[in-house]
Amino acid sequence: MMKYIRKLNPYQIVLCSYGIIILTGTMLLMLPITVVDIEPLSFVDALFMSASAVCVSGVSIFSLGDNFSVFGQIIIIILVQIGALGIMTITTILAVVMGKRIQLRDRLLIQESLQRWSVAGVVRLVISIVKMTVAFEFIGGVILTIIFCQDYSVGTAIYFGFWHSVSAFCNAGFDILGGSNFADYIFHPFFNLILLIEVVCGGLGFAVLLDIYQKRKWQKLSINSKLVLVTTGFLILIGSVFIFILEYGNQNTLGDLGLFDKVMVSTFMASMARTSGFSMLDIGSLTEPSLLLIMFLMFIGGSPASTGGGIKTTTIAVIFAAIWSLIRGREDVVIFERTVPPIVIFRAMSIFFVSAIVVFLMSMFLCLTEDIALSKILFESVSMFATVGLPTGTINEMDASSRIVIIFVMLMGRIGIISFAMALVIRKKKNKIRYPEDKFIIG
Repeated sequence: MMKYIRKLNPYQIVLCSYGIIILTGTMLLMLPITVVDIEPLSFVDALFMSASAVCVSGVSIFSLGDNFSVFGQIIIIILVQIGALGIMTITTILAVVMGKRIQLRDRLLIQESLQRWSVAGVVRLVISIVKMTVAFEFIGGVILTIIFCQDYSVGTAIYFGFWHSVSAFCNAGFDILGGSNFADYIFHPFFNLILLIEVVCGGLGFAVLLDIYQKRKWQKLSINSKLVLVTTGFLILIGSVFIFILEYGNQNTLGDLGLFDKVMVSTFMASMARTSGFSMLDIGSLTEPSLLLIMFLMFIGGSPASTGGGIKTTTIAVIFAAIWSLIRGREDVVIFERTVPPIVIFRAMSIFFVSAIVVFLMSMFLCLTEDIALSKILFESVSMFATVGLPTGTINEMDASSRIVIIFVMLMGRIGIISFAMALVIRKKKNKIRYPEDKFIIG
């Protein structure tokens, strides 16, 4: 067994580790004690729920609050935590606790799972990631517990508070309150603010959070951190403004709300649409321009090495910078007075193009197998690929084959489209032959 494992490259090991965790979660969720008032989950349903949790998509074909027991809810949130931190992060922490030395091969796996350029300092980064995660989830859990204490007993409030804190920071978007009960809290200013902070911070990426904590001054931040913060802020601002304008007079969404609530809901939706599945509005009631905007935000998603999915904020920023440089007639792509290496631009373009193809193929497949409107299918495809999981209500109408395809797409989105592809392709030795350049007509 170990002989075959040694032959796998880091991408294949990461993919296999996610697959093992998903299958383990599937077996646990099939147990009768995981559900209440419904039949035990079938293999496909359990597989879908497990994959949704590990990929932090947050989409559910059942009501976690009504149909799942406490045991089932705990299994779901553990899978969410493992999926958000990453398999290699969990195993590294266990090795450190047990006093084992981290070998070079293990460091390479950590480097790939955290999307780092080198193996230097990856173990220290993993330890810092766990500390940050515990800090965010603990503080958020305490505040949410205080809010829940107004309506529930202390024990129930603690359980609800920390469960939803983990779900928020991991950008999963699961809730165990049930639709109507969760809707009552979502307009609570402090509840809203805590979810917003945890989701945004979880979507920034662990490296950026650590950089902010250590440097604490804009001038000292790394180029990557500056790019992530500027792009994230710009997307939230633009998304909030457009949702506010597009839904201002819609009686099914913002129409009947006061000005403060309209601003709050618009900001919340623009932030959650990028990485998390929490929603203050009925997605089916949004206008079509708003749905297109949300699909755009979902497709971009979070930032590298974060709990969010999508093509990532830095990818879209580099692409736009490259386009702007081309329009201005500049040979180099410059961001914050630093030249972007050609390999980074090539990788960004590849991620964007391959991701768009995956969404297109998934939409095509669902059009062939499901009797659902194209707009809903396209929205669902982007939502699943970006592991956002905003509820549209169509997932329950899909058959087993469609759900299996969605599971693979969610896994692609969680691992990263390029990493997923490199795990499937047999890599040959580098070809040292270089062919002569020639001119190609483009555009």
